[in-house]
Amino acid sequence: MTKSDLKDLALQMKFPIVSDEGLGFLIDKIKENETKKLLEIGTGIGYSAVILEEYVDSITTIERNIYIYKIAKMNIEKYSSGKITLINADALELSLEDKYDLIFIDAAKAQYRKMFNKFKNNLTDDGIIVCDNLSFHNLKPENVSRNTKALLRKISNFKEFLKTNIEFETTFIDVGDGMSVSRRKR
Repeated sequence: MTKSDLKDLALQMKFPIVSDEGLGFLIDKIKENETKKLLEIGTGIGYSAVILEEYVDSITTIERNIYIYKIAKMNIEKYSSGKITLINADALELSLEDKYDLIFIDAAKAQYRKMFNKFKNNLTDDGIIVCDNLSFHNLKPENVSRNTKALLRKISNFKEFLKTNIEFETTFIDVGDGMSVSRRKR
């Protein structure tokens, strides 16, 4: 079995993973910023961590769902070269001391602002925070359920938070399902 089998597994499970385009964008950012340590919030089945591991010295990845965590653990044990630390916890209840060159947020969309604010202190001075799924499949509020409308509103509010943030400068990129890159203002 190969790493690409992980993508096939996700598709079979109908489990969302970062798009190929988004993954390529992340790899480019890792190279551009000479990223050594990466923090991923939202492991999923471990796909992105396993792929990105090749480009960094270490990855710490957090997954709160115990069922998904167990799948990720099996996949990481099978495909990782040993640079991935997997943590089963709610990211918002976890304290980390380490500093990371890149923080990748790809977890509960409604919690992005809380996660951004919580983990920005774990970012190195020149580090970046990348958030995924900011277009959320280009869904329109008039075409979705009440719960999805609420989620779209939270994503929209988070994007506004990024645009008006006095501490970080953010660029929005129309890649994959919409990404943002935030860097501390100098």
